[in-house]
Amino acid sequence: MVPSLTFGFEAVMTILVVLWVLCIKPEYGLFLYGLTLGFPDVALPLGTTINIRLDDGVMLFFLLRSVLWTPAPLAAGQRKILSWQVVLFSVCVFSAVYKFASGAPPEAYVTAKMIGCAAILFVLPRLVQSERRLRFLIVGLLCGGIALAIQIVQHLGANSAEATKNFQVYKSAAAFTTWNPNTIGQAAMLAVFTAGVGWIGFAGSRVARIIWPCFAVGFALIPAMMFVRGTSLSIAAGFVLFLCLSRRWKWVLLFLAVCVAVVLYLRTANRTLADGAFNVDLTTGEGLSDRYARWGSAIQAIERNPFLGQGFGQEWSYLQNAGSEGRAHDAYLTVWIELGLGGLLLFLATIVQFFRAGWSLYVNPRYQMQGALIVSLIFALVLDSFGLSTLYWEKLPTIAMSLAVVVVGLCKRMDQEVEVSEIPTLSYEPFRQHS
Repeated sequence: MVPSLTFGFEAVMTILVVLWVLCIKPEYGLFLYGLTLGFPDVALPLGTTINIRLDDGVMLFFLLRSVLWTPAPLAAGQRKILSWQVVLFSVCVFSAVYKFASGAPPEAYVTAKMIGCAAILFVLPRLVQSERRLRFLIVGLLCGGIALAIQIVQHLGANSAEATKNFQVYKSAAAFTTWNPNTIGQAAMLAVFTAGVGWIGFAGSRVARIIWPCFAVGFALIPAMMFVRGTSLSIAAGFVLFLCLSRRWKWVLLFLAVCVAVVLYLRTANRTLADGAFNVDLTTGEGLSDRYARWGSAIQAIERNPFLGQGFGQEWSYLQNAGSEGRAHDAYLTVWIELGLGGLLLFLATIVQFFRAGWSLYVNPRYQMQGALIVSLIFALVLDSFGLSTLYWEKLPTIAMSLAVVVVGLCKRMDQEVEVSEIPTLSYEPFRQHS
């Protein structure tokens, strides 16, 4: 059946109306963006490694809107963070262009990730500049996280026969077609941080003060139940740090009790999988998925050109040619391999800006919770980056960091409003008449 001209006209008009509504009411688009992150397998493949997902389409729409719609200026704290990110992005682009011109183009997948992360950092802090928009984004991310958890359970149910072989197979069975288990761990970290922001932003009733921490704990358990060990430990450490900074000692004891209960449950439910996952020897590297061997190969690659590096997007091809089994699985070593020592120092400087912004909020009694949350998030991401390329142009951690920049901006603007409101109103007398 061939669609009629009338049907095509109505479809085009409907799409235009929806786009117009999203332009004038971007909070609805922010909710949609957070929700679509929970459906990673709904994607359009471009080649063998690059996929365009629903959230990428929404972000592209927001990017076009930011060009046509002038956003409000960024707050001072936001400008400093993003300025360092722009410098890092510029160095990566320059390195990629140079390698492309020299006949060794960077890996397309890595380049696409860098461009996508730069778009997220450019768009979200400029778009989410009100509490209303932030709340829509939080609720969307929460719904997306719940959708992810439901799909993980479905995947495990559909692959129950294969999943019991060992914990590595179990992780793969729970993963998505376009997301590996480590990416799910990053999604869980984003969801936990989102629940923390919701805990602060929606804490208007006793029920809300209980529900949001429960969501945070629930999302934190997702990678643990999947045996994604490094990210689970990073989330747990960040969670405990946040509770300690916010002086919620009872919650610390409760969270640690939950962690112990989860470990006991995993050992009871399937001792074979648990023993394989918990069998780790830090002295030899046994049970660490060949991390020591990969780090050793990465260090050897760094020693060949420690100052200038091999060029952006060259890690995979260079390590393979050097005889390694694959990537370094360490964000800091990856940056050092590709951008050299100067690039690594710049990368660390961009991370420090988040710590400084979070700490400046923490020392302010009015925004102590927000500051503690940002410091804890970056602490967890830094820990996770020792085993993965978490902080080096990865989409989900970039969304979390963009959300942190949004929180910084909202707090800074509220500070400015309070300062203005506290300025005493001066009464002016008419000019004196001189005789």
